[in-house]
Parts: sequence; structure tokens; C-alpha cells
Amino acid sequence: MQPALNDLATITTLPRQTASTSEMFLNASDKIAAFPSASLPPAAPAYALPEAVSPAAPPAAPQRDWPSALALIEETSEAIRISDLRYAQLEERLQQTITQAAVNMRELEGQIATANEMLWRSEERARQAEARAVEAEAWLARLHDAVTSSFSSANRPQSRG
Repeated sequence: MQPALNDLATITTLPRQTASTSEMFLNASDKIAAFPSASLPPAAPAYALPEAVSPAAPPAAPQRDWPSALALIEETSEAIRISDLRYAQLEERLQQTITQAAVNMRELEGQIATANEMLWRSEERARQAEARAVEAEAWLARLHDAVTSSFSSANRPQSRG
């Protein structure tokens, strides 16, 4: 396989002559040369040393830190669990507040109804008292007239003197 890669590398590094679009891809070597070389691994020269002996080995791919990733996932899941617990507590507290507000509202509505009833009764008593006062004034006026007319000087007997 190594010789084939060397041949391909040689073909792709040959200088290309500009040709019209109709002349492109006339033979297999042109097709191979047009193939993007970035998708193929770079060809090793025939004189290359094995990787263990190579003085300038390419840097190794970064190692994945699985324990750190697992710890991060555990921390995240714990944060989500705590958030869910806090959400449930807040929701329960909200329901309690709603229930208490409904109870308070019913109590206040009852107090308002009682106050309205007391107000109505007070107004009725005031109307009745006013009617009694008007009637009493009328009787007092009659009494005054009766007293003044009965004890006037013309109706009074002459004193003995």
C-alpha cells in the first residue's frame, strides 16, 4: 500500500498545466491529480525512519480527561436535582400561599357582608328613630298648643282678691 501512496503523492505534486474545461479529465492521471489531497494522509518518503526512531514525531492527540468529564456530569446532574427540588419547594409554597389567600379572601368577604348587614341595620334604626322624633315633635307641638290655649289669661278665672 505504501508504494501506491507514494505514486499518488508523486502524481498530485506534479505541476498542472492549465487547460480548457473541455480538455479536463481526459485521462486517469488528470482525475487523480484533481482529487483533493487534503483527504488523503500525507505520503511518507521512501527513506523515512519508523515512528519510534523518528526524531521529530508529531504531537500526540490530546488525551480525553474522562474522570473530569464524569465529575462535571455528576456536578451538573446534582445542580439540576437541587434546582428541581427547589422548584418543587417553591411550587408547594406557592400553592400554600394561594390556599391561604383564598381563605383570607373568604374571611374578608364574610367580614364585608357582616359590616354591610350591620350598616343596613344601623341605617334602618336611624330611619326609625328619625320617624319617632318627627312624631314626638308633632305631639309636643300639640301639647304646647293645648297647654297654652288651656292656661291662657282669658280662660283663667279671676283671682279673689
